[in-house]
Amino acid sequence: MTKNYKNNRGGSVMDRFAKSGVSAFTLLAAAVIGLAGPASAQEPIRIGYAADMSGACGPLVDGATKAFRLGVEELNKGGGLLGRKIEVVERDTKTRPDEGAKEARDLIVNHKIDLLTGVCSSAVMLAETAVSAELKVPFYSAIGNTQAVNIDKFQPYFWQTQANVLMEASGAAEYVAQNKTWKKIVPLAFDYEFGHTSVKTFSEHLKKIRPDVEIAAPIYVKLGESNMTSYITAVLAQKPDAVYGPLFGSGLVNFVKQGRSFGFFDQTNLITLTTVDFLQSMGKEMPPKGVVGFARAPFTALLGNPKAKAFVEAYKAKHNIEPSDWAVLTYDGLMFYAEAVKKAGSVKADDVMKAVTSIKYSGLRGNDMTVRAFDGQMNAPIWVGAVAPDPAYPYSILKDVTRIEASKTMPSEEQVKALRAAAK
Repeated sequence: MTKNYKNNRGGSVMDRFAKSGVSAFTLLAAAVIGLAGPASAQEPIRIGYAADMSGACGPLVDGATKAFRLGVEELNKGGGLLGRKIEVVERDTKTRPDEGAKEARDLIVNHKIDLLTGVCSSAVMLAETAVSAELKVPFYSAIGNTQAVNIDKFQPYFWQTQANVLMEASGAAEYVAQNKTWKKIVPLAFDYEFGHTSVKTFSEHLKKIRPDVEIAAPIYVKLGESNMTSYITAVLAQKPDAVYGPLFGSGLVNFVKQGRSFGFFDQTNLITLTTVDFLQSMGKEMPPKGVVGFARAPFTALLGNPKAKAFVEAYKAKHNIEPSDWAVLTYDGLMFYAEAVKKAGSVKADDVMKAVTSIKYSGLRGNDMTVRAFDGQMNAPIWVGAVAPDPAYPYSILKDVTRIEASKTMPSEEQVKALRAAAK
C-alpha cells in the first residue's frame, strides 16, 4: 500500500503536485536526481600511489612520498580538483616488477583509481605501464626514467615528467663538450642495461658535437661490487681529463670514498649523477674538487623561482630537511597532473591524456613544460655543475650550474621511430 505524506498545510504532497499538472513520476525522478547529483559530485578523485617504498629504491622514494603527500594536502586545502577531494591509496611494490604489476592491477580493478603513479625502478615501471595500457588508466613517472617506456614499450596512457636516460646522458655530453681543455674521456658505468645505454648515448652525442675528443674504451663495474680499487686504478692508468660515470647509490658512494684515498680527484674529474640526497648523505666526506654533478632537479638551482622557493620552505618546515631531487620531481609531477585535469575538466582517461599533451605548464623547474604525444616525454631540463662546499649548507652543492634544455637532448620524432624499429 502506498502512503501519501502530508505537509503541514493539509492535503498530500502527491495530490498537490497532481493538481498542478506535475506527475508523481516527475516528482520522484527529480527527487532521485536531487539526491544523486550532489553525492556524485562529491566522489573523490582516486590516485593509486604504487611506489617502491622498500627494496633498492626505498631511500629515494622516502622523500618523494613526503613531497607527494604535501602536494595532495595543498590541493585538498584548496578545494581539491574540479571541486572533488583527492584520495590516495598507497602501495609498496618492494622494488619488484611482479609486485608492481600486482599492486597496479589491484588499485585499478578494486579501488577504481583515476591515476597511477609513484614508481621509481625502471623495471617496475615497465611492469606497471603494461597494466596501465591493458586497463586504460593514466600512468606517469616522476622518478624512474628508462627510455624503453618512451620508445619500444610506449603506450598512449603513459607520460614521464623528468629527463629520460637518453636525455640525461646527452646533457652530460653537452657539458663536457663545453670544457675545451678536456681532451680524453674514460666512460665508467655499471655493467647492465642502464650503464651500457648511458655510455653509448653519451659517447655518440659527444662525438657529434666534439669530434676532437678521445673517448677511451668503457670500463664496466660489476653490479653490487663494493671494492672499487681495480676500477679506480684502471681509470687513473689512462690519465684521462675526465671520467663519465653514470653511477648511483652505494656504488657511487664507495667509488667516491675509495677514490679519495687514491688521490683520484686531484688527478682527474668525475662527471656523475649527484642528487641532493646523495650530497646530503656524503656530508663532509665529499671531495672539495674534482666532481662534476648532473642532476634532475637540485633545489639550490631553483630558488629563484617563487614556486620552487615556496615548496622548499614548506617541505623543510614539515620535515626539517631540504628536499631531494626526487621530492622536487614528485611534487612537480603531481601539480602537472592537476593542471591537466583542470584543462580537461574531467578525470576520464582520454580527456586527461588529451590535456597532458596539449598544455603548457609552469612549475618548480620553470615555464613552458610540455609533453609530446608520440612518446609521452616531457621537455625536462637537467642541471650540471661543479660539486663544492657552501657555507649555507652542511653538505656540498652544485655550483656554477648550467641548465641544459631538452631542446639539446631530446631525440627527435624521427630518431624515436628509428629506435622503435631497431628494438623490434
